[in-house]
Amino acid sequence: MTEFQRPSSVREAAYLHLRESILSGILLPGTRISEPGLAESLGISRTPVREALQRLSQEGLVELSPGRGARVRVITPQEVREVYEVRALLEAEGARLAALNATGAELEALEERLEALDRIPAEQYPEQMRVDFEFHSLLMEASHNRTLVRVYQDLRSGLALVRAHQQTLSQHPKTREQHHQILKALQQREAEQAARAARAHVLYFMEVVLEAAQRQGGQQWT
Repeated sequence: MTEFQRPSSVREAAYLHLRESILSGILLPGTRISEPGLAESLGISRTPVREALQRLSQEGLVELSPGRGARVRVITPQEVREVYEVRALLEAEGARLAALNATGAELEALEERLEALDRIPAEQYPEQMRVDFEFHSLLMEASHNRTLVRVYQDLRSGLALVRAHQQTLSQHPKTREQHHQILKALQQREAEQAARAARAHVLYFMEVVLEAAQRQGGQQWT
């Protein structure tokens, strides 16, 4: 039997802090993470920071390299395509089911998230990313299919690493138009239209992000 280890609040706090910093876009892909520097800034020892980095490495958010330390993982263009192809399938089905199953309160919550997204200052990218993700998460929850929601949540790490490379997309006019097309289809209970709108939105994102990768010349994509 393995030895029981009492949970450490410091260890968990360090892990959650780092994880949310990556998922929210505060720490961008390719960013080096200094173990001693982070420990000093958080006012804790290096041990919980090291353990947090190891957990994040196992989750695919951080790369650990002997002699070079840690950095936020940079995913390849092929991984971008794979993540977004799966996301397109999930969101299309989620939107189709949401058009059939969403409550009035859920539709109002989705509309409120889009209004909140429009109010966020353009330079506050992490907040845009957070609210954008809330909209899509609420959309999936409105499907009332718990398995679909759980699988979608598992994609969040990959989506965060991808989105960090295109920081203006949440408030782009095309993005706003697509969000409202999805919402309109949901409100009108047009299931197939909602599915098509959600799928088109995700695939549009994929192409924009891949184009950004090519413009960057692969500097952060290797």
